[in-house]
Amino acid sequence: MKKILQSLLFVGLFCTAYLSHAVQDQRVSHVVVIWLKEPGNAQMREKFINIRRSLKTLPGVLSRHVSAVISSDKPNVNDTFDIAVTVTFKNVQALKKYMQSQQHKDMLHKRLKPLVNRVEVYNFGNI
Repeated sequence: MKKILQSLLFVGLFCTAYLSHAVQDQRVSHVVVIWLKEPGNAQMREKFINIRRSLKTLPGVLSRHVSAVISSDKPNVNDTFDIAVTVTFKNVQALKKYMQSQQHKDMLHKRLKPLVNRVEVYNFGNI
């Protein structure tokens, strides 16, 4: 009986610690995968990356990374895209504010959209 109580206590403490961490960690990741109009064009890739890097960090952004695809010979690795962007935000509200900012909209529509053929976006986090 003592072992059962100890086990239940352990499971309860573990679940509490896990849930507490999930509530505290409200970070959100925003991943954008881009296929350029001219696939594999190194100059176009570099132009896109430089434009994207020039966007100053807005409030709520914890980290930002943009770079070109790494080729792979593994069949389960998708390396058909040209560029990927990963931005980590403090929380969902920061992501929404970023997406609605005029600076972000201008960069997308005026400077990047002419270079892009296809985009896939993934957002995830503890919400």
